[in-house]
Order: sequence, then structure tokens, then C-alpha cells
Amino acid sequence: MVMSGAGHAYVPAAEHLLYIDSLLRVTCTVMPGPSLVRLEGDIDVTNRAEAVSALQRARRIDADLIVDVGRVGFIDLAGLRSLLGLAACDGVVVRNTPRQMRRLIDVLGLPPLD
Repeated sequence: MVMSGAGHAYVPAAEHLLYIDSLLRVTCTVMPGPSLVRLEGDIDVTNRAEAVSALQRARRIDADLIVDVGRVGFIDLAGLRSLLGLAACDGVVVRNTPRQMRRLIDVLGLPPLD
């Protein structure tokens, strides 16, 4: 526990590296309230299973998650479907959906992420 300048106690956020490869980095920052999961990079056939596994680990860390996909440059259809499945879970909010991901969702007639 750390004391702020105003004398209030707070617990610093802890960031967990859930997955990293040459294309993708997945982190989970544990915070009061929903924890923040960040996906940065590309999700394709080479890392999709690991990305899904990382998101499942994040759900074990905290049932309430904010999943930030704003730095995802590419996602294949299977990865997008996995992300949509996670977004349908109670306590999960997906935010910062990139334009190209929104376009793919619209073209396929899938439900929006955020």
C-alpha cells in the first residue's frame, strides 16, 4: 500500500504480461473495479490460440474486464469471433475498436464490440 500526497492509501496497479510474440502483446493491468486488458499488434492464425488463452487467463485474474483493442492492427475472422465471444460475457467491455475492425464487423453483419 502506498500513501498519496493527500494522505489517502491506494494500491498501485499491477501489470501482468499474458502473452508476447513478434506480432502481438497482451497485458492485464489489475485495478480497483474492472481490470484493463490491452491487445497490441496483429492476431492471426499464428497466434490466435495463444491470444484466446491469454484472454481466458485475464478472466481468471478478474471477472470484470475492460479490453482495449485500439492498438490491434490486424485481426483475422476467427480471432474476431473469439473476441466477440468474450465481449458477450458478463463483466466484459471492449473499447477503442479500430476502424478496420469495425468495418469487418459491419461487412459481416456481426454485432458491434463497443
